[in-house]
Amino acid sequence: MPPMKKSLLCVFLTLACSASVAAQSWRMNRARLCFVRPEDNGAMNILQSWVRVADYDVPLIGGQAVCLYVEPGSSDLIVTSRIPYRPDSTDEEACKSAQLKLKLTPDENRNFTIWPTSREAPTRAAGE
Repeated sequence: MPPMKKSLLCVFLTLACSASVAAQSWRMNRARLCFVRPEDNGAMNILQSWVRVADYDVPLIGGQAVCLYVEPGSSDLIVTSRIPYRPDSTDEEACKSAQLKLKLTPDENRNFTIWPTSREAPTRAAGE
């Protein structure tokens, strides 16, 4: 390989490796919150819920999972949804879970399961 091509290849590999490390450095000292919405049968499975924490509004349906990286400190977590069994419902916050007050530490990992219910609040978040 000619010296010029070899030098360019080394520079490219160095930049690619640096970009890979820098791309994940934003996760350092963040708390990781993971949400799982188990799959179930019927209309509740496709009823979309929204996980609302920090600056995130993440939609989930049955069988989906998501992890978020948030700043440590205090955060409020709430899960909302439309009114179940009402296809004309458009209010994404018509039904709400109880608000969870989170105190998050750097590098903390928390897992939550989102369970739809058919009572007053069609969604609830249960954490470890």
